[in-house]
Parts: sequence; structure tokens; C-alpha cells
Amino acid sequence: MKLLAQQSPSARSVRAVRKAFLNGSVAIAWPSFTVSENHIQLSSVSRLNANVAVGDPVEITRIESAIHEASQISLTALHPIPFVSNTLFVLFTKEIMTEIRFVIKDNYVEFPYNGRPQRFKVTGILLDRKEQSHGPVFAVGQETVVKVVPFTPSQSTLHKEILEEAGANSEDSDKERLQCRPYDQIGGLGVQIKTVREMVEIPLHNPEVFTQFGLRPPKGVLLYGPPGTGKTLIARTVAAATGAHLTVINGPEIISKFYGETEAKLRAIFELSAEKSPSIIFIDEIDALCPKRDEAASEMEKRVVATLLTLMDGVSEKKIPSTAKSITSDSKTTPETSTPRIVVMGATNRPNALDEALRRPGRFDREVEIGIPNANARAEILTALLRKIPNTVTTTQIEHLASISHGYVGADLAAVCREAGLKTINRVMEKHRRVLEMDIDTSQGSQTSSELQLRFEALTVSGSSGNDQSICQQEQDDELKVSAEDLRAAMTDVKPSAMREIMIEVPKVLWSDIGGQAEIKQKLKESVEWPLQHPDAFIRMGIRPPKGILLYGPPGCSKTLMAKALATQAGLNFIAVKGPELFSKWVGESEKAVREVFRKARAASPSIVFFDEIDALTVKRGSGDDGSSSVADRVLSQLLNELDGIEPLVNVTVVAATNRPDIMDPALMRPGRIDRILYVSPPDLPSRREILRLHIHSKKMACDADVDIEQLAEQTEGCSGAEVVALCQEAAMKAMEESLEIACVSKRHFEQALAGMTRRITKEMIQFYDDFRMRSGLKSV
Repeated sequence: MKLLAQQSPSARSVRAVRKAFLNGSVAIAWPSFTVSENHIQLSSVSRLNANVAVGDPVEITRIESAIHEASQISLTALHPIPFVSNTLFVLFTKEIMTEIRFVIKDNYVEFPYNGRPQRFKVTGILLDRKEQSHGPVFAVGQETVVKVVPFTPSQSTLHKEILEEAGANSEDSDKERLQCRPYDQIGGLGVQIKTVREMVEIPLHNPEVFTQFGLRPPKGVLLYGPPGTGKTLIARTVAAATGAHLTVINGPEIISKFYGETEAKLRAIFELSAEKSPSIIFIDEIDALCPKRDEAASEMEKRVVATLLTLMDGVSEKKIPSTAKSITSDSKTTPETSTPRIVVMGATNRPNALDEALRRPGRFDREVEIGIPNANARAEILTALLRKIPNTVTTTQIEHLASISHGYVGADLAAVCREAGLKTINRVMEKHRRVLEMDIDTSQGSQTSSELQLRFEALTVSGSSGNDQSICQQEQDDELKVSAEDLRAAMTDVKPSAMREIMIEVPKVLWSDIGGQAEIKQKLKESVEWPLQHPDAFIRMGIRPPKGILLYGPPGCSKTLMAKALATQAGLNFIAVKGPELFSKWVGESEKAVREVFRKARAASPSIVFFDEIDALTVKRGSGDDGSSSVADRVLSQLLNELDGIEPLVNVTVVAATNRPDIMDPALMRPGRIDRILYVSPPDLPSRREILRLHIHSKKMACDADVDIEQLAEQTEGCSGAEVVALCQEAAMKAMEESLEIACVSKRHFEQALAGMTRRITKEMIQFYDDFRMRSGLKSV
């Protein structure tokens, strides 16, 4: 273990690494040529003693007072050691403690023996045969007696120590010291990490806690969830925090074409892990290795599943011989045996593809879902990631970024931080390139571009050699830090993993781009934006947000345009579904497509699923010629189940648009599925006036002074919004027909366009929608 400081190798000194409120850790400081001057490097045990994590600031204090040599120290084993009374082991421990040299009471020490890490706690120090309390540092010399106390769970003090190691309630200071700090590097998975620690740490270090109650230690934990959520990271962190031997199995790596070789590799992995216990066997993408046997493509897959089942069943029963020998009364030596401490962890994003026999208690005892992080979890992930990056991002900015990064998983946020770092570097490099160009243009105007490039490359290379004039050295404290703007720009380049397959480019449409329809806009905001911006109000009132919204009305009245504006303004993930895309000639594929749409919407929640022309998907059931069930009926049934079935639809809003509500199935339009039904009528006079103003003035359409917007709004009575926009475009085309060099559109051009325009919304169509509302009782709600 090294504690790095600025001093010569010959100046050997003892320093205590501690925080102000802790007893601290004692170590010997040595210089290093691989770590910067303002950093130190500590072993995992020293970090545990000092209660610090990687990246924490620490205080280093030189011990000026004399250090006395202890006459006796007591080391208490924190787990069962069958050879603890072995003479050779006691002698080995004495030599190790002499090399460690300095100890503090209640600190932990760890060293390997018999191929496994052995951890002890310094429970007693004697100086001149007098017991010493907490605090002072003592030396271990050749005359010091090292006493090893075996693990005895029956003693109350040591049993309390076991519970504290497992994370049970104790005094705050002890509990703080016993926390495994590597978990601090993972953000947003506090509940899942707590569950995994309960299932892994105690069986590895203290399986006797279970045997006292006549229970078997858990054998396995299955982590499942979407890709990039941190399943593999948790497994590796658990192994690092517990000090267990980690074996990673990637399914394709152990598959062999030879008969029986795959099973033999599995058995060899379990045997090696048993020899090096405590061990963790992590099977990544376990669904590829152990699919359901009734659906297996080959006999080899069935044999692999059966082998893994047998190996997991034999984890706790198998006894392994120890290389140490115990001395019996008749001076004969006998090999000692112990139960291997092994935990199997699996990870998959397709848990239902696993064989059912693997998922029963006794094999994978607990299944832990690692889901899509919510806003609070994303803030924790960003905080953990930015802890390693020079940045100027405040806590408020992190919370805002977390609130707008819907659907991003941990891997996506790590990619965002990496992309933001690249943008920061490029920004600084580009700035210095421009400064260098200006300096060279001023001083040496005749210098060629190739010489300029050579000078810039020389300046860049000098930064890696430690030159004081280097770019990185100059800007490290000022410009070369990631800002909130860099992270926002990076988010536009990094899309959520769950949305990459179905991501569509939604045109940027704002509410201000839609003329009129103020009541419809307000109701859409209440249904989609309010639950995100004011969730406390919904909880206080004891209501849930609407699940579905139906926009119906004549064609061309801005139904689809409103859905685009809703996606833009709310900042949600937007999934657009076209009816014909869901239908397939294969039985069951159409229903599967509907399930897949909602599965992705849940994974990317909060999100909006937009069904345009939903009447093509939701025709009344039994409306076929023969009255028999059709593909459309099955698709409708699946859609009804997704909207209000057994599995709840959380943070997903369905927005649908149609101009034929009369043919839709009534079961879809009941509260709980389509909660709000909004009639989008043709624009009235104020709405037409606003549409004309938007397209004539806001879009800078060159018009003559004789163009009267008020008069045009009156003349377009009965037109839809699309027809009013088409009128403006047609008037501009009439002007261009006169001359391509014409400066503006005049009143006569609008009159010509009006004369040739046909109104597609008839009185019969308006009467149809009025009759439908009266007949069905579906008024705007």
C-alpha cells in the first residue's frame, strides 16, 4: 500500500490519512512517478479505515510524536478461518504485521493466505501490559506478540460486528465506517444496490448468519432491465467492494462446436471459483446461454441449461479441501474442508426468454429489476459522472438537465458527458487556433498556411510535454471545463437508447405557430404538460393524469399540427404510429407490433404515442362482412388492453387524431382509455385572422399595403386552417406567374386565389359532426 506525497524516497515518514471526525488510517508515505502531485493513492482497506472514497479530499498529518512498540496486538477474524490455530498461519501473520509495521486500534487489516483474502480487525493493543484505547499509533516489531482470535459468532460483540458488516442498524460512526464506498461511484440505483448487497455480501463473508437460523445462503441474483442501465456495472462493483474473486462468463465465449466441451468449460469455471472463494460468477446476457429448453434450437443448448442447473444446485453442498493442514492430538495432519462461498449473478434484458427452472428460489433467489432511471436517479447519475470531470455545472443545472433527459439510461448519460467533454476541448482548441491565426497575421503577414499549421501543431504538442505555454495548462481552471451548455448541446447528438430504433425527427412547431384554437391548446397542456410540471397538485387532489386524448374534426383543422406542437413544447419522447405499419399478413404479428410500440413507450417514458388516422385501427368489432374476427379486431383488443389492462400505463400519453369518429369502437372512447375527447372545429373569424397574420407577417411574406387581413378573414368563412394557408401560398404563386421579379403580393392576387378556391368543408360535414356529438354524447371534455 502506498500513500503518495512529495518527498524523497529516503525520507521515510509515518502519516495519518484521516478526516477530521474519524480516527483515521496510518500508513507509510512513498513518492510516485505515475500520480500527480496533488493526489494520493490508497488501498481499499486504508480507504475503509479512513472512511474515504476515490475522489474525496483528505487531510494528511505527519506524526511528530514518538511511536511506541506494542507488546501484544489482538487480531479478530471477521469470517471463519479453518486454519486460524495453525502454527504456520500464526507465524505468517506475525511476519505480515511486522511488514505492515504501524497499527491503530479498531482499524482493519487484510492480507492473502491460502489463495484467499483474509480480513481482521485490530481489537486490542497492549503496551507494557496495559490496554490502550482508541487513537494512538503503535508499531509492531519482532518482540511484539501477535494473537489471532478465531471467528466465534456466539460472542455478542462479534455477532454485532457481523451485523454491522451486513449493514444492520448500529451507531452512526460504526455504520459509516463499515459502508462499502465503491458503491458511491454508482448513481441512481440506491434501492437496487441495497438489495444486491443483502443478497451477495452476507453469503460471501458471513454465511454463518444464515446457518444460525437453519437457512441456506442465497445462491444467485438475476439482474434484468433495458440495456445500458448498469447491470454489469453493479456486478463488477459488488466484486470490487467485497474483495471477491470475479469470473465473467460471456455466453458466446464458452460455446464450442465440440460435443461436451461447453459443459466442461462451465464445470471448470465453477471449480476454479470454489478454489478461490469467496467468488462471484457473473453471467452476462444469460438468456443467450440458457434459453427455454422447449424452445431451444439444438440439443447443445438443452445440455448447457441442465449443466448450469446442476452446478448451481451444488454450490452450497460441495466441500472443497484446503491446502492447509490441521494438527491433531496424535500428531497426524488431516486436510481441512470448507464450504465454498460462491454467488452467481446473471444479467439479461430478456428475462422471459430464460428457462423457468433457473428462475426458481434455490438458484436465482432474487430477481432485481434495473429499470429506466427517473428524474431524481438521472440527477444522481449526472452528479456521479461529473464528479470525475472538470466542470462548472451547478446543482440547479444538473436537476434541470435531469428533468429534460427523458428516457436516458446511465450509458446514455455517460455518452452525453463524454460528448460534452469533446465539445469543450474542440471549443477551446478552436478559440486558440483563431487567436494564433490573428497573432501570426499581425506579426508575420507573409507566413504560409502550412507554416501556420506547423506552429499550431507544435503548440498543441507542447501541452503534452508540460510546457507552461500549453493550451491545456493555460485553460484548465478557466475554459477547459464542461458547462451546462456543453451538456445540452451533447444531448442533441446523443439520443436515448430506447428511442434510437423508433426515433423520428419531429418538426419544431410551437403553440404560437398555430392560429386560434386557444381552448384546445389549453386542454392539451393540462393533459400532458401539467402532470410533468405540477405532479404534486395531482397527488394532492387524488387524481391521475389522463391516459388518452382524441382529437376529431373535419380534415385540415390542425389536429396533426397540434400533436407536433405538443411534442415540441412538452419536451417528451414522441412516437408516431401509422396505422398500416402495424398490420401484417402473419397471424399474431400485428398484435405483437402494438405491444412493441407500448413497450418502447414505457421504456422511454415519459412519452407521447401519436396515432394519426386512428379510425383505420379501431373499427367497431364485428363490422366485417361475415361478422367474424379479423386482424383489425385483434389489434383493437390489444390496444384496449395496453391502454387499460392488467399492466398499468404509467407516464405514457396516447394522442389520437381522426375525422371519422363514428366508425370507432365505443370501448376505446370510455374514460380510463380515452379520457379527453376534443372536437377541433373549423377556425372561427378570430382564428382565421390569427392564421393569416402568422403567414403574412410572422413568416415575412412580402405583401402590398392594400392587403387587408380583416377582409380576407371574413372572405374565408367556412375554410379550414389548411385552406387558409393554401390561400396565402396560391396568392404568392399568382404573383410569381405575373413576374418572377415581382416585389410583393397585392390584393388582386388574393382575390384571384379566392376565386379559384373550393371549400372542402361543406355544411353537410359540419352537420355530421354536430349530429354525432348529439347522438353519442361525446362532447368536448
